[in-house]
Formats: sequence, C-alpha cells, structure tokens
Amino acid sequence: MRKNLDSRVVIIMIFVCAIWGLQQVALKMGAPYISPSLQLSIRSGLAALIIFALFNRRDGIVSNLKRPGVAIAGLSVGLLFAMEFLLVACGIKKTTTGHITLFLYTAPLFTAVGLHFLLRDERMTGVQWLGIIVAFTGIAVAVRFTWPGEGVVTGDLYALAAGFCWGISSIIIRMSSLATLPPSCTLFYQLAATGIILGLSAFLTHDVHFILNAVSVLSLVFQTIIVSVISYLLWFTLLRYYKVASLSTLILMTPVMGIAAGAVLLGETLQSSFITGSGLIITGLLLTRLGQNMTLFRRRPATSTGQ
Repeated sequence: MRKNLDSRVVIIMIFVCAIWGLQQVALKMGAPYISPSLQLSIRSGLAALIIFALFNRRDGIVSNLKRPGVAIAGLSVGLLFAMEFLLVACGIKKTTTGHITLFLYTAPLFTAVGLHFLLRDERMTGVQWLGIIVAFTGIAVAVRFTWPGEGVVTGDLYALAAGFCWGISSIIIRMSSLATLPPSCTLFYQLAATGIILGLSAFLTHDVHFILNAVSVLSLVFQTIIVSVISYLLWFTLLRYYKVASLSTLILMTPVMGIAAGAVLLGETLQSSFITGSGLIITGLLLTRLGQNMTLFRRRPATSTGQ
C-alpha cells in the first residue's frame, strides 16, 4: 500500500524541485565555457556509468534488454530523452532559463492527452479538459505576447517541443514493458542514449568548446551527481512508497522555482504577460492533476482504505 504524503516527503520534494529548477541555470551559467549540448552529453554519459555501476547487478540493466519489447522500448525512450535535451540545448541559447523550465514542464499535458485516446483507464474528466484548455491558453499568452523578439520565441518553441518529447516518452514507458522494469533500467537507457547522441551532435556541429575552469567543473558536477543521479534516484524511490498523484502535484513547484532562480541568479526579466501565461499554465497543470485525483477517487470502491 502506497502511503500518503508527510512533512518529510514534502521537504524532500522541495529539495528535488529546487534541483530541477536550478539545472537550466547551471546549464546557462556554464555555457560560455562549455557548450550546452556537450555539457548534457558529458553529464548524461557519466551519470549512466554511475547508475550502471550501482544497479546493474541488482536490477539486471543489461539482462533485461533480452526481454520481449524492452530493447525497442528502451531505444525509443532513449531517443526521445536525447531529443528532449538536444532541444533544451538549442533553446537555452535563445531564451531565458525561466522560459525553458516552464515550457519543459508542460510535458504532463501531452502525456494526459495522449493517454486519454490510447487507454480506457486514462480517460480525462471535464475538470482535466478544462485544465488542458487553460494551460494551452497560458502557453499561447507566454510565447506570443511576452517577448516580441523572434529569437526568444524560437527558443520558447524549442522548449515546448522538448516538453512534447518528454510527454511522449512517458506514454511509451506507461504502455510498454518498461513499466514492469526497475526504474534504474529505464533511467540508464535514457541517460546512455542522451550521452551518445548529444555527444555526436556536438562533434558533428563543431559545438565542442570546453574551457576547463571552476564554473565548467562545478556545472558538470552539479548536473551529473546532484541532478542526474541523486535527484532522479530520490524521485524514483519516493514513487515506490508514496502515492504518485500526490507526488506529481508537488512537481508543479519546479517551474516556479526555475523562474525564480533565473530571475535571482541570472537577472532575467519577468514581464507581466509571461507571469500571466505562467500562472495559467501552472493552474491548468494543477486542474489536470486534481481531475485525475477525482477520477481515482470515483473508481475506488467504497470499502477501500487506500491505494
């Protein structure tokens, strides 16, 4: 039986969301010394090696690839994960970290819409559809009216496309044999593919500048150890013991923290139309999540004592 949230979990989730909100800031701060695509390639490759060393013997990361459908599903989510971060690397050169974080975390919207049409048990309620409409209205407001500069709008669209890739990869994980594997296996497939593909992309586009100094080293250490290993493992551990819907609601702190971090640490300007669009997007995400909770409550038998 999965447990309800308690104060300890809330504190852990605040820590995790703060890390996820800061990762785009670290990426941009390190960009003058190491290209974003190369940063993401190195951090993903190193994190994949760490995950493999820690969990291959226990979880059978390699041996699970022999199971029917796992190799294809693993390659698919790996490619989508790599594409997601390649789009982030392209977008962060053109827009702010706050915009990147906000649009990246629209992923649950795409997942919810996709699963609605693919799985009977994932059909959305009226409240959830209202949330979708509100969120996409917010996207239109934030992208179209906040920044008239063509380059920044292009960066926003890169970030939105990255969120779409993330949302589709979540659908594949939900519907494939990956859903039955230990989380470390899926995480390894995603990280390994990202490390290889973004590394190739950086070299093929000659985007490989790397100046070794304190900023570049600290950025890589933070993204590899703190983001790609510690925060992801914390998240997957919480998923094993606590109710997923409640945890997912807390993730909505991430775009707020990302926007705040960009404003405080990088001096990024927060225009009123972007704040309005952000509020609509976060409200829509919250309505989508609350609508899911209502669906789960209706499906639960009257005598049920918990999930």
